[in-house]
Amino acid sequence: MNDKNIPEGFIALDRDSPFSDLTGPYYEKLDTNGKHEVLGLRLRHEHLNKARMAHGGLFMTIADNALGDAILAQSDEPISFATVSFSSEFLSAGREGDWVEARVAINRRGRRLIFAQCALSIEGKNIFNASAVFTILEKKQTLD
Repeated sequence: MNDKNIPEGFIALDRDSPFSDLTGPYYEKLDTNGKHEVLGLRLRHEHLNKARMAHGGLFMTIADNALGDAILAQSDEPISFATVSFSSEFLSAGREGDWVEARVAINRRGRRLIFAQCALSIEGKNIFNASAVFTILEKKQTLD
């Protein structure tokens, strides 16, 4: 796939992650403040399972990436965090060529835990939901 097949407003995203490089390429749309708003991915042959539908693990990976992007975008300072729990619901299949969008809602952020949800959609149809809890590990040091 080339960038011509990417919806307007999305830009290529360098995740700087060997695993994400295997599951991408990813694209993002920024809000009016220049912060992450939507994560997108065009389903390719490599994303399919034996039945020629998007692999369920891919949907979980997209959601996990989108959740992390949203947490970082909504944080006032750099943070490190790890997944405590992740639950998912598979509602519909994705097929090669489909454009998947991931949107996140952060329900609550406390001093140690972050509760969030992610919904994946294709052409506006909800295909997958995830709920997750993250623990804040440490505050990252910034270099001047």
